[in-house]
Amino acid sequence: MSEPPLLEDALARLEARINWERRDRSAGWRVDLAPMRDLVSRAGHPARGRGVCHVAGSKGKGSVASLLAAGLSRSGRSVGVFGSPHVERIHERIRIGGQPIGDEALAAALGAALGVVADAEADGTAGGDASWFDIVTLAGLWAFQAAGVDWIVLEVGLGGRLDSTNVIDPPDVAVVTTIALEHTAILGGTLSEIAGEKGGIVKPGSSLVTGTPPGGEAHQVLSQIARDLGVEHVSAWSGEDQTFEEANVRVARAALELLGRGVPGLRGDSLAPEAVVAARLPGRMEWFRSGTTRVLMDGAHVPSSLEMALQEAQAAEPGPWGAVVAVHGEKSLSELLSPLARGGVVRLFATTVPGSGIHHPAAAVARAASELGLECEDFDTPAEALRAALGWSAEPESGGAREERPALMVTGSLYLVGALRPVLAGSSVRS
Repeated sequence: MSEPPLLEDALARLEARINWERRDRSAGWRVDLAPMRDLVSRAGHPARGRGVCHVAGSKGKGSVASLLAAGLSRSGRSVGVFGSPHVERIHERIRIGGQPIGDEALAAALGAALGVVADAEADGTAGGDASWFDIVTLAGLWAFQAAGVDWIVLEVGLGGRLDSTNVIDPPDVAVVTTIALEHTAILGGTLSEIAGEKGGIVKPGSSLVTGTPPGGEAHQVLSQIARDLGVEHVSAWSGEDQTFEEANVRVARAALELLGRGVPGLRGDSLAPEAVVAARLPGRMEWFRSGTTRVLMDGAHVPSSLEMALQEAQAAEPGPWGAVVAVHGEKSLSELLSPLARGGVVRLFATTVPGSGIHHPAAAVARAASELGLECEDFDTPAEALRAALGWSAEPESGGAREERPALMVTGSLYLVGALRPVLAGSSVRS
């Protein structure tokens, strides 16, 4: 899809900036917020004067952000959501009124943000070193100000304490959904260290909602942060939740209940079933069908999330499973693939994401899978891997037809989901 000239120009200027989402962030990733603080100051702090929810976590932060926006919207408030990464188009990162930003508005927002960066470069201040994500974050805040939204829901990109979104005044509520071992070269090698980084979004004057299991080391760190800052801490974890969505809804409802103390008409039960369905995001436990094969797409990229996603998938579709998998270069192949080997996946189709610059080669994924005992093939492109997987799921077993039709899971990376989702567009059978 070609972009209008103004947007095409803005995107070209944006792509000239360093994009840590597509680089090895363990080697040289920025360790301070000086550029972003300079930019928001020059832009006049566009988030001020609006309600703000700030959401971090290893799994579920995008979905919880979407659910919070749905609840706020149903109470009559206008809402802007900033999220990342996008699955198919950059427009998905900035949503107003539940819809991705339009071409003209995105071009204006990026143009304004790039203009602020140019001014900082001319003055020789920190903002001149802004990254790709800094600029997109500022564009989101500018777009929300231009649209005059009542509330902003900010999803953290990576971590929390040093994330580009963490330059706002104290949010009305800070949410940490879950904590898992991820990005350990950047965030730390223990759950406690990672919780400390993600808990960096909590500020005096906020409230904190967490979805971490009480008694665990991550939860203890987050509770201590709340005590140290003198903020109210509500635990929204429950062992009764059977799906990601149930856990996410529980966290979002707890946050909405807190916000409802100062927002007339806002309640946790604003999240009626239809609102929950409307808030679902692409590439998160999203079902498709191709011919007779059911395909689940989920961008799970840490072992615990992948294990839970597979368990939820098998509960919905108990037959044999195959998986199309690509793995981010920051991830341990054996650790990420182990849940698939333990979980009974019978065939793996390994691939990479060409052009991303950050994924393990398909052959390396296949080699690691074979070492775990998985039957595996490797493919140069996601489309080739999916085509082979669909062919395998449709063919009869040697010696006769299978009693159960295999289902497929596309997982390991949201970039992989983004590459393959258009292939199955129009066949969504969300369940």
